[in-house]
Amino acid sequence: MTPTEQHTPGAYTPKAGTFVCDCSSAHLWRIDIAGHLFPAFPPGCSGRSWRERDATAPEPADTEADPLP
Repeated sequence: MTPTEQHTPGAYTPKAGTFVCDCSSAHLWRIDIAGHLFPAFPPGCSGRSWRERDATAPEPADTEADPLP
């Protein structure tokens, strides 16, 4: 799969990885097992497709943060 391949919500994921929607907010969705369905976009999102995120792109700090006890 090339990073430019686009997938619609409800399509099966071709592989594990991080996917980003094509709206200006670039919502992220991570999957660790291929074969799951791409989710619907968040409320208010103008995205139309998901694409694989560049593996060399840095992850935003808040996407992996766990709340402190």
